[in-house]
Amino acid sequence: MWWLPLLCLLPLLGAKASLAPDLSAEDFQLTFLRDLVEQVEQRAELSLNDYLVELERNPGSANYSVEMSAARATPKMQSKVTLIKQLLDAQPHQDKDLRRTSVLRNLVFLSRLRTTLRAAQDTSTLEIRQMRLHHLCQKLDRPATGPPRNRLINEQVVGAALEQLNLTKSEGNSTALDLNEFGAQLYERIKVSGAEIINNYLQILRSLLQDIIEGDQGELAESSGRLDHMLRQLDAMLATQDFFEKRQRVYAYLERHLTADYEQMRDSVASEHLTEHLLAKLKAKGLDLFVIFLFSNFEFLELVHEHWAQLLPQTPSLLYDEVSRQLYDVQQLYETFKLDTECEDKYRAYSDALHRLHDRTVDQGHRNRHIFELLRNAAQSVGTVTFNMIKAKCEELI
Repeated sequence: MWWLPLLCLLPLLGAKASLAPDLSAEDFQLTFLRDLVEQVEQRAELSLNDYLVELERNPGSANYSVEMSAARATPKMQSKVTLIKQLLDAQPHQDKDLRRTSVLRNLVFLSRLRTTLRAAQDTSTLEIRQMRLHHLCQKLDRPATGPPRNRLINEQVVGAALEQLNLTKSEGNSTALDLNEFGAQLYERIKVSGAEIINNYLQILRSLLQDIIEGDQGELAESSGRLDHMLRQLDAMLATQDFFEKRQRVYAYLERHLTADYEQMRDSVASEHLTEHLLAKLKAKGLDLFVIFLFSNFEFLELVHEHWAQLLPQTPSLLYDEVSRQLYDVQQLYETFKLDTECEDKYRAYSDALHRLHDRTVDQGHRNRHIFELLRNAAQSVGTVTFNMIKAKCEELI
């Protein structure tokens, strides 16, 4: 079913749009366009509603009072435009009526402007997705090979010597890590970039739904209310500020509500048409939700482990305390798996290590255990089969 890939969405988060977006930000165009669209729609709504009020005063529009009231109340600009055109056509008019011609011309202008801005948003969203895919494929094509060999030799020699002198267990050991503090620092580092990952995915879904809602699809009339509801839910998820709260909200909706929405729509006459249109729209855009989901999980893992490695003590690993050693082992198991993504044993070793780490944070009641939960959940969907699919897709891209 079209919605199944959504049930597996990875940990995601949200960041509030800035009034002055950073020119170096990858979502600069989307933020700029989103603000522009908001201004256009607000200004257009005022003009359209004012004209509907003017038409309502016309005695010839008395039979359309209910429709005009509904059109003024709806936030959908296209509904207002369509009704105004119908009312103008229904009224007696002269072909040389300049005022009526101006209204029709301006309605066409608003529709074209909105279509152009929407297309620009879609293009920018897809460009970001392609840019990220290309970057990730490059990482798979040229994986990190770890520290130089001479550094490993030095660590072993120095570590063994210090172990013999019983210095690794001294009270002044500077390599000791607090697991809760490590989680807090890691969460702080990845929350903004993680938001970009989930928001890009949600924006693709939102654009798809909006295209169908606003399209001239008469056979989908019975499902329009539920599609509107899904769109509002996506907007709420995109607007959620906190990283973990957004992730929880996404999972809760997809697991508890989206399935129910689909089941109810499936019982309607329009359900078959709805699914066909959703899939057709995706195909036309060159999108595969499942492939995007797989890449998003890998992207999230890469983001977390990049900062994970930076937060580890920059001293010989043999000097690590027990907590540092466990965190170091998780990092090493991930890098080992990336070098041989077809080895199920290496993936299982990494996945099991993450489970043990998360269980430890839960048992000890750590406040920042949620970052380890996010990583564990993402890793559950990145295994040997998944990486083979990702590699196959990368061969098409680079």
